[in-house]
Amino acid sequence: MSCSNSFAFFYYNIWNFYQHLSNGGKLIIDIFLQTDLTKDKVSTRTCETSKSDMIILESKLVKVDYINQYTISHHRYVKRRNGNLIQTELEQFPLRWYGIEEFKMLLEQIGFEDIVISADYQYGKYPTEPNQTITFEAVANKK
Repeated sequence: MSCSNSFAFFYYNIWNFYQHLSNGGKLIIDIFLQTDLTKDKVSTRTCETSKSDMIILESKLVKVDYINQYTISHHRYVKRRNGNLIQTELEQFPLRWYGIEEFKMLLEQIGFEDIVISADYQYGKYPTEPNQTITFEAVANKK
């Protein structure tokens, strides 16, 4: 997916959620704000999938576009079994970010109503810090 069409792709996915909900159905979705935009910074995460398997994700931020609100990172996935390399995958990972009110307007434009915004899973508590998890709950109105 190129970043030039990622808004359309994202809009389509949220619209698709709306289309698949019954009237009165609820969408609950978390977003986060971009807080660390240090180019060339490498981060590593590790996940053990079984007693002998491990997946390592190495991520490097390679592009930041503040005007169009997106980043591109290069991801490298490594799978090991008993310490031995089994598989490696590379991925270009575009990520678009939205402000809180901007995302709310997108939901309203699609047809969602009764939108509740919560911070760190505290229902109805509006976010005040950029590192909080932001949850949107919105009701599909199809009347």
